[in-house]
Amino acid sequence: MKIKWFLRGLGVGILVTAILLCTSYRKEKDSGDLINQAKKIGMVFPKEETSPVDQVLMQNSTPEPAVSTESAVTVQEEETEQEKQAKQKIENSKDKIESASAYHNKKQSFVVREGLLSSSVAREMEEQGIIKDADEFDDYMEKNGYAKKVRSGKYDIPEDADYKTIAKIITREK
Repeated sequence: MKIKWFLRGLGVGILVTAILLCTSYRKEKDSGDLINQAKKIGMVFPKEETSPVDQVLMQNSTPEPAVSTESAVTVQEEETEQEKQAKQKIENSKDKIESASAYHNKKQSFVVREGLLSSSVAREMEEQGIIKDADEFDDYMEKNGYAKKVRSGKYDIPEDADYKTIAKIITREK
C-alpha cells in the first residue's frame, strides 16, 4: 500500500515539475534581441526583405551577361574541360565495375547450412561443381582437423581453389 502512494506522489511531482519548467522557460524574447545576438555571432542579413515568391522569380529569371565575349569563350572552354574530366571519370568507373564483376565471376557462392557434417558439405560442394570428389575432400578435412570446425554461412569460393583453401574458407581460419 505504501508503494502505491509513493508512486502516485512521484508521478504528481514529475507532472508539477514539468509544468513549472515549461512555464518558466516560455518567456518570449524580443525579436530585436535575437537579431542582435545573431549579428554578434556573424550572421549576415539581406539589405532588403523579399518574399519567397520574389526569390523564386529571381532564381528563374535569366540574368544579363556580366562578362565580355572573350571571357565567355574561356568559360565555355573550361566547361568543356570539366565535361571531359567527368566523362573520363565515368569511363574509369565503368572499367572498375567490369574488373570487379570479372573478379566476382571467378568465385562461386556456396552456403553451408547449420548442423551439416563435413561429409554432407563435401557432397553439396561436389553437386555444385566446386570440388571433383566429395569423399576425397571429406578425407582431407578429417585428416587435417577441419571436419569438426565447419561453420555455417555463405562463402565465396574461388574457381580453382585447392582443398586447403576451401577448408580454411568454410572453417573461417586464416
